[in-house]
Amino acid sequence: MAEPYVRPTRYDVNLVPENADPGGAYAITVEYRGDNRWAVLRHTLCLSASGQWDRERNTSEREEEWLDTHRFDLDTALRLAEEQASDIAPVKWRGKARKPEHLGNGANAEDCPACHGTNPPYPFICPGPAPR
Repeated sequence: MAEPYVRPTRYDVNLVPENADPGGAYAITVEYRGDNRWAVLRHTLCLSASGQWDRERNTSEREEEWLDTHRFDLDTALRLAEEQASDIAPVKWRGKARKPEHLGNGANAEDCPACHGTNPPYPFICPGPAPR
C-alpha cells in the first residue's frame, strides 16, 4: 500500500487565545496556494507585499503581476502574518504573545524562557543563541 503524502496547507496566526476569539475575528491565516507560494489572508482580504489589504481575487482574475505582489515564501508569509496580527489584536492582547528568546551563553536552561518546559538533556544548558 502506498504511503499517503501529508503536508500543512494552512497556519492560523492570532495574538488572541482561541477560547477568547472563537469566531476568529482577529485571526490571520497563511494558506498554501501552490508552487511554493503562500497567501496571507484576513477573512476575504489578501495582504500585498506593500502591506495593503486587497480583495482576494478569483482564480480567473489573478494575473501574474498580482500574484507576484500577493504571494510569498512560507517564512515571509508567516512573518507578515505575525506583524499584521499584532496590528489587529485588541489593545489588551498586544505585546502578550511575544516568542520567548533564549538566554544562550551557557545559561542554565531552567532559567531560560525559551527552554522552559522543554527538558533539555544534561547538562541542562540553554542551547540557543543569545538575543541580538
